Amino acid sequence: MKIKLLFSGLVCIAFLFSCASNKVNAPDIEKNNIISQTNVTDTTNENSTIQTDSSASALELINSSLNNTFLEQTIHKPLTLYRALNYNKDTTVWDTSDCKIGKSTFSCNHVDRYDYSYGVWDGFYDDDEMVWDSSRKKIIYDTTYIDINFGKNALVHYTPVTEIPKLDREAVAKALSKLSGEACAQIFKFRSNYNLEVIGLPGFSWEDQDAMMFGYDAYIDRDDSGQKKCSVQGARVEYTENSHYSIVYSRSLPEQLDDKRLQFFNGTLKSFQDTTISWKLVYTDQYHRADTLNITTKFEYDDSDSLSSFRNRACYDAIDPSNCK
Repeated sequence: MKIKLLFSGLVCIAFLFSCASNKVNAPDIEKNNIISQTNVTDTTNENSTIQTDSSASALELINSSLNNTFLEQTIHKPLTLYRALNYNKDTTVWDTSDCKIGKSTFSCNHVDRYDYSYGVWDGFYDDDEMVWDSSRKKIIYDTTYIDINFGKNALVHYTPVTEIPKLDREAVAKALSKLSGEACAQIFKFRSNYNLEVIGLPGFSWEDQDAMMFGYDAYIDRDDSGQKKCSVQGARVEYTENSHYSIVYSRSLPEQLDDKRLQFFNGTLKSFQDTTISWKLVYTDQYHRADTLNITTKFEYDDSDSLSSFRNRACYDAIDPSNCK
């Protein structure tokens, strides 16, 4: 009997122990189920998001792509430049590769070449990166300046000045001592390193030949009232422009010598026959240094071929005298 009771007691204790063990394990199982469910929920949400994006309209996708592609960027680039003063005390700016700096002297030179063509560039629409690059990138140069010949940190104390040949005053006066007196016409050509002006000859003028593609010429026109007038203007030349051309800009320190090709015009409707006039020639160099020369000219004009030939040969070239022989 005692044995049966002992056995029954052991069975009950084992049953109770088993029940207790189940209750202790239950929270862990429930926790594991919650964690697993959470993972499933997150994954479901992610999948749901992906499905939402994939169902967006094509227009929204295109707009999103364009916004990302053409988003303006700000790019900072370091840049070092030289600064220098020229003869007129103007500040000039140069790339560091433009200048050669010695212990007491320096020189700078820069050339830019621009090529142009008419029509549409074949590659313009083929290279999207090239088309859009400049419109979506903002470049800011973080510039450091090095002062060459001024300021407390100047590298040298030197101002480069080009040497300008002196004008041969006697030769010029002789060359202008006899000119054509033809009305409304070019009567002389002058080449030197100077710009010229005339004082004492109303209606006469010096024109810079290189300022116009084919130089200047004089024309007799009529105004609105039908009256004749003389017009000195760019030559009226018919021409066909090439589809390709280049423009070269160059500058230097010391400055390059001016090469002035000037045309002298009687811009009036009055002809001068066997007439002598004294006047002043003002000549100015590229540094704005000026002087005057007294000229006495005998003007002659008639319709003979000999004087017409003389007029066409009338010139003075201080740079290459052989041009006026």
